[in-house]
Amino acid sequence: MTYQRVFLVLIVFILSIGLGTPHSYGQEVVVKLKLSPAGQFDAKTKTIEGKVTVKNNEVSAQNIKVPLNTLETGIKLRDEHMKDKYLDVKKYPYATLKVGKGVDGKGDGEIEIRGITKKIQGTYKIEKNILEAEFPLKLSDFEIKGIRYMGVGVKDEVRVIVKMPIN
Repeated sequence: MTYQRVFLVLIVFILSIGLGTPHSYGQEVVVKLKLSPAGQFDAKTKTIEGKVTVKNNEVSAQNIKVPLNTLETGIKLRDEHMKDKYLDVKKYPYATLKVGKGVDGKGDGEIEIRGITKKIQGTYKIEKNILEAEFPLKLSDFEIKGIRYMGVGVKDEVRVIVKMPIN
């Protein structure tokens, strides 16, 4: 799904809706990471700041933030490495969808991770007032490289799936 499916992560990332009040109903960010030589895992969070709107069949989002320290993979050591070594959450606490727009299930936008802004493209669908967006990211575009442990590495391209309520 489109960029509007923000985020991020490994990245990535999301959300507090409305006036900064944290909500979790219908929102989630899942980063799907594939391993080499085989396998995969997900990094997930239900914490997202921002909102998505729909007007005249156009979906838009601005400044959607995912606090990267909320991402979890289910393995404590892997979470620590991801946050401290690769995402450097102390220096770069958020993945941010700076802007995103979409029409008819396709969209694009700009995402910032680790202080680096890149364009993204993806797809989205809306069901029961929930936007679900999906887009690919290349970790190397954000200077995230060399993720290996005991001979197993993370592939450069990840898929980000974002679910957010529509305001």
